[in-house]
Amino acid sequence: MSTLGEIGEHEAIRRLLPLLGNHDALVVAAGDDCAVCRMPGAETDQVFTTDPIIEGVHFAPGEIPRRVGHKAAGRVLSDIAAMGARPRWLLVNVVAPPTLEFGYLEKIYAGMTALLERFGALVIGGDLAKGPVLELHVFGVGELPSGAALLRSGARVGDSIFVTGPLGCSLEGKHLDFTPRVEEGILLRETGKVNALMDVSDGLATDLRHILSRSGVGANLESAAIPKNGTLEQALFDGEDFELLFTAPAEIEALWGDRLGFRPARIGAVTSEVGVLRLDGAALEGKAFEHFTD
Repeated sequence: MSTLGEIGEHEAIRRLLPLLGNHDALVVAAGDDCAVCRMPGAETDQVFTTDPIIEGVHFAPGEIPRRVGHKAAGRVLSDIAAMGARPRWLLVNVVAPPTLEFGYLEKIYAGMTALLERFGALVIGGDLAKGPVLELHVFGVGELPSGAALLRSGARVGDSIFVTGPLGCSLEGKHLDFTPRVEEGILLRETGKVNALMDVSDGLATDLRHILSRSGVGANLESAAIPKNGTLEQALFDGEDFELLFTAPAEIEALWGDRLGFRPARIGAVTSEVGVLRLDGAALEGKAFEHFTD
């Protein structure tokens, strides 16, 4: 019998997906940034996501507690932003050793609350359990107009590829201090022109491949156009940038500036080479961080 270390995170997810449930209210199942559900007669859809952060994996022992809380909430808000949705409710399950100072935990919650207040969201509950290291497991709910969720599966040949900000070097601090692109996600949805959208959590090259796979297309990136913190290699593969990556017709650029209030960078184009990712015309190697194998 295979172990998780032998098959890796992505293969484990692929094998687990058929075991998940289905329901008439489930509009988008697992495999996107969020699941999407619609109750009969409702004018809005709800989006659902969950994400853990674990000491020694997602943050260093002794990290400033407000930064830990900021990241814990921010990762979930970023998933919700990647659907073009507005975050509403969060549940937080805390696993912690008995030796953890309670004041440290209070400051983590203060960090979460400070970020959530910026977007009108609230922590409304959760649970507390004992474990060997500090873990925060955050579950989030957002909402958006019915049928309006932006998915990974809508990219079209000829679309331009855009990103909302610079990529790379997240371990220098951005992974703890980033601002989830909630308002940007909503504005992009409201343009009615975005075909595919997700956030960059595993690195540009890896996450763009998710869009290509779900959409049945390829892509060519232009190295000189990619906004970078550091090297091109870091921009492509570092991950935990939490910018938004999306595809849309080039005409969307007419909306930048005054109408949207921000200016995404055009970094490439969608092609007809199904599943093939190129950089300046040359095939780009596939490498990515995976839990259990890295």
